Amino acid sequence: MRKIIVGILPQIRLNTDNNPYNDKYEFLDLYTKKIIECGAIPVGICLNNGKLDYSSLDICDAFILPGGNKVERCYYETLFYCIKTNKPLLGICLGLEGMAIFSMVLDNIKNNSVESFIETYKKLKEENDGTLLARIPSPNIHGDLIIDYDDADDARHEIEIIDKNSILYDIYKKDKLNVVSLHSYNPKWIGKSFKTTALAVDGVVEAIEYIDPLYFIVGVHFHPEWDDDNLIFKRLIKEGEKRLER
Repeated sequence: MRKIIVGILPQIRLNTDNNPYNDKYEFLDLYTKKIIECGAIPVGICLNNGKLDYSSLDICDAFILPGGNKVERCYYETLFYCIKTNKPLLGICLGLEGMAIFSMVLDNIKNNSVESFIETYKKLKEENDGTLLARIPSPNIHGDLIIDYDDADDARHEIEIIDKNSILYDIYKKDKLNVVSLHSYNPKWIGKSFKTTALAVDGVVEAIEYIDPLYFIVGVHFHPEWDDDNLIFKRLIKEGEKRLER
């Protein structure tokens, strides 16, 4: 069997000024290292002036929604795509936040189209003070640190896996994890098509997943790329392999 191809969505830097050479798609090397270590091939999903070409998703067997500063439309489009095709997807940090927003809007859309999603999303934002995320008050254990290679462990804190029937528990086989966490927001709620599977000690959501167990659509607020065990990346790739064998 060929190697699994894992598509990584970009952090997008477009229209920041009038210099076209400052318009860029960026990909984090920490993710690509983990994918290669686990025996798969990382591929960056490039867009065209911010627009996603679905044929670029077709060549991939699994996906990562990465951390970053802004949830882009392509995150939601990829989530729709993975639900339609049953391809595995892992959201990390901002990726979980995009997944959480997706779950909230999904409860309210008239049909499963991206345009209906965007229209409903704008309406929900207006009804909720302009955002579906709540800023975590400082000081907190999540986003008050800037780390480097030498002090990543300073950002570690404990979380509890609260759902023993979850994919997350099946991956880690234990109730509590000590994770690196670097985020400043918490979802205001989680839509009914997803479930919360892990919480921090302060009640902040640390993991969610799609409610249908036949899918692997998992979001973690923490950063597994700082862990040596690679367990969640191995599982993502294994899920891709299972679907490739069908």
